[in-house]
Amino acid sequence: MRKETKKTEKHPEKTTQKDVKTSEHAVRYFFVGIGITLFNYILYTILSNVIINNNDFLWLSTLISTVITTIVAYIAHSKITWKERSITKHSIIRFFIWNAILAFAIGPWITQLFSLITPLYDFAYQIIEALHIPFTYEFTLTTGAFVLTSVVVMILNFFFYDKFVFGKTKEPKKETT
Repeated sequence: MRKETKKTEKHPEKTTQKDVKTSEHAVRYFFVGIGITLFNYILYTILSNVIINNNDFLWLSTLISTVITTIVAYIAHSKITWKERSITKHSIIRFFIWNAILAFAIGPWITQLFSLITPLYDFAYQIIEALHIPFTYEFTLTTGAFVLTSVVVMILNFFFYDKFVFGKTKEPKKETT
């Protein structure tokens, strides 16, 4: 029997560079996001528990850590998560405008809102005490507010970055003959 070749089979010389599927971006975003979030968490923890050390100013800890982490995030996402997409001055501007909105309005407000869920932190702290883990209630509250805020911000960021910041596929280089 003769094997038929599919007419839709792509030949390497005719293949153009196509965009990676959104699910692959989501996986890369997740792993890059873990590293960025850990960096942000360490910075936020130092600010909220050592330098600022006042729950009424959790918003300030969030603001400062977000601004610094945003620079790290842009570099990481442009080089790793969406590496096959074109980076333009418009994508850079959109990235920083979106993150400025998060840093100055959405993130701090969400963090302050999440800090008010005291029954959740009371419960978490009771578990921490029962397990004899040497964390203070303040640390439990600030960490809980950070984690909840991070989840919301990461979901918003993924969709915004994927559609509006890193949305264009790089044009393949034209071969000269």
